[in-house]
Amino acid sequence: MNDEQLKKLIDGLADELVKRIYGVQNVEDAIDGGMNEDEMIWYADRDDDHAVGELARLMTLLNLYTEREEYEKCHLINKHIKRLEKIVENL
Repeated sequence: MNDEQLKKLIDGLADELVKRIYGVQNVEDAIDGGMNEDEMIWYADRDDDHAVGELARLMTLLNLYTEREEYEKCHLINKHIKRLEKIVENL
């Protein structure tokens, strides 16, 4: 493995660690790749953040379906919400 390959490997590992630890994409690489800051990808850095985000999404859907009077969908969403609430409580 030459120096250039080693540097590329180290940079790749560092980027992945930044994503995992801080939950963000490498700003310089995103901008160098032609993305502006509005198009950057942000990552949740913990599993409980994902669970809370999914819970918020389901609650939003529940409100939409309630307004549209789609009660069968409300019932199914409610089942998922109850399961997720148990998971979030145990985190």
